Parts: sequence; C-alpha cells; structure tokens
Amino acid sequence: MKNNFIKYLKILSKSKYVFLLNISDKIFSFIIMILLARKFLPEIYGELITLFTVSGVFVSIFDLGLPIYLQRETAINPKNASETFSLAFTAGLLLFSAYFIFTGLSVRVLYPGISFALFSLTAIMLYSSSLVNICNKALSGFSDFKSQFIAFILPRLLIIAVFIAGIYYFNFGLNSFIITMLSGFSLNLVIVMYYLAKSGVKFSITLFSFKKFKNILAISIPLGLAVIFNLLYDKIDVLLISKICGFTETAYYNVGYGLFKASALSFSFLLVPAFTEIASLRSDKSALRLYFKEYSFIILVICFAVAAALFFLSGFLVNALYTIKFRSSVPVLQILVFGITAMGMNNLTGIMLNGMGYYKVVMYITLYGLIFNVSLNIIFIPVYGIIAASVITVLTEYLIFFTEFYYLRKILNT
Repeated sequence: MKNNFIKYLKILSKSKYVFLLNISDKIFSFIIMILLARKFLPEIYGELITLFTVSGVFVSIFDLGLPIYLQRETAINPKNASETFSLAFTAGLLLFSAYFIFTGLSVRVLYPGISFALFSLTAIMLYSSSLVNICNKALSGFSDFKSQFIAFILPRLLIIAVFIAGIYYFNFGLNSFIITMLSGFSLNLVIVMYYLAKSGVKFSITLFSFKKFKNILAISIPLGLAVIFNLLYDKIDVLLISKICGFTETAYYNVGYGLFKASALSFSFLLVPAFTEIASLRSDKSALRLYFKEYSFIILVICFAVAAALFFLSGFLVNALYTIKFRSSVPVLQILVFGITAMGMNNLTGIMLNGMGYYKVVMYITLYGLIFNVSLNIIFIPVYGIIAASVITVLTEYLIFFTEFYYLRKILNT
C-alpha cells in the first residue's frame, strides 16, 4: 500500500498543473455560485442558473468538437499548429452569431420573462469562456498545462475579489456581476493567446478556408458527441425544473446538486493522470484488472466517507454556505448523497473504457443515461418536483456505472 501511495504521488507530481487547473476551476465555480446565492433571492438565483444552463448547452453544441480535435491534431502535427489553431479559433468566432441567435430564440420561447440584457451578457460571457477553451486545448497539445494554469488563476482571483467587494461594499446588481465575469474571461483569453504566441502558435484569419473547415467537421463532430450527451445528461434536469416548477425550485435543486457535484473534488485528483496510464496498459488486461481493483477500493472508501459526512451535515452546510433561505435544498442533498459512490465509480469506469479506446461504448452509455434521465424526469417532475429529480439523478448515476462496469468486466475477462 505504501508503494502504491508513493506511485500515486509521483504520477500526481508529473501532472500537477493539470490537477491544479481542474481543481481550481471547480473551486472557482463553487465559490462564485455560493456568492451569487448568498446575494440574491432564490428566484433570481434560479433564473441565473437557468440562463447559465441554456447558454452552456448551446456553447457545447456549437463548439462542434473543435477543441478536442485541436488538441489531438496539435499533439500529432505540432508544425501545423498555427494553421490548425487558426482554423478552429476563426470557426469559433464565426459560429458566435449562430450560437447567439439559437440561444436567444430558445430563451425567448421558453423563458420570455428573462430580460434581453441579462441574456446577452450571460451568453457572451459563456461564449468567451469557450474561446478560452479552444486556446487551452492548443496548449494541451504541447502538454503545456503550466501556461494554462497561470493564465487561468489571475483572472479568477480578480473576479472573486470584485465579487466580494460588489456584495459587501458596492451592492452590485446581477448585470454587474456578469460583466465582471466577462471581463475576467476576456483577460484570460488575452493571456492564453500570449502564451500561444510564445509557443510559436500564430493566429491568422487568412489561414481559414471553408473547404478545410468542412473536412475538419467530419472528424471533430463525432469527437464532441459524447461531451454533448454528457452535458445534456448533467443539465437537462435543471432545464425541466425551471420550466415545470419555476426558478425558485430550480435554485433549491441547484444548491443541493452543486454540493453533490462538489463532492467529486474528494476523488477526482486520483483520476487526473488515469487516462494516460490506462492507455499505456491497454494491452495488459491483468494489469488493468489490478488497476481497477486498487483505484475502486480507494474511491469507494472516499465516497462512503464523504456521503456520510454530507448526509449528516447537510443542514449545517446549506445554512452556513448559502444561508437559511435555501433550507429547502437540504432534502435534495440528502437524497443526492446516495449517488456519490456511483458517481465516483462511473468516473473510474468511464476513464478506463476511454483509455482503452472504447469511445463509442462510453458515448452510447451516456446517451442511454440521458434518455433514461429525461424520460423519467418528464413523467415525475410535474408530480413530485425536485424530489423526483433528485431520485432520478441517483438512479441515472447507478445506471451508467452498472452498464459501464458490465462492459468493462466483459472486456477485461475475454
């Protein structure tokens, strides 16, 4: 066990900037959501969560798998990195109009009471984040995660500082907070573009051609489908709750769900280097079986402990972090904690299947989970509200885990 622990520390040390970037991103999002929830009434917070969700779904759809394609192509053909990046980034700029129109129409039809100004700021802010992601993927192709982390951390610290000042000293309105985030993401984009230039990746709009872009899409879209299915599965319940039950119930559900997802911080650091190691072991099934056994034991212990803590401390955590106005989130969290173990294990099984090259298996399982989740939510949310959504989320996590485990066991035992 001691040797395994030392091995994990060595792997983590090599991937420290990947780890720091992933953890910092999750912590930043968690803090921002807490600050907004403490500042505004549940109805306003729920409205904002709905806007984030709708815009985030369309951002994922309109990225067309380009960031994943860019990372792969940059790693394979670093000499052509400038041309590949210019194609992907220019496409991202050109796709903004379509993204904005489709997102705006969806919001107008589904949520006509949301102001156009708030929608516009939120949509632009989230799309600027997707442009940063394109740049980050280009740097990932060079395995340059340090530059990504440096470009990430300064703007995020400034955003949090302005948020705190805006809440406790200047009494910012909702639009001011979104403008703050947009400014921070824009600064992130400028810094990461600077690091790309230092790496020899030059952006030029003249390198873009529709013919080359069309050829890229044939490869990039299938790569992005699993990401879209996973995002929809993760966000569809919020959209259904906001439409069927209203923004206040959306806020209550999101607070419980946010704490549930935040629990992944307890085990996700173990899986940061997992994809690379599993890929290197893909032909050694005995080693993969041992790998699964070791990691599943650690993840199960962590998840059981975290689930128990969240269940018994749910009332204290919700009141302390989000204030008593979100006390209706406590039952949601107490139900969701029963899905923490499944979430931890399906992260492991999913990474193992992807690492062994079974991308389509993971894509289809995620699609089945999405269909299962949406079908049950449509039936039961109108009757049982956010309690139904919580139970269905737990069931979906177990469905994905057991299905992935079935395929993993079948593959490793053949």
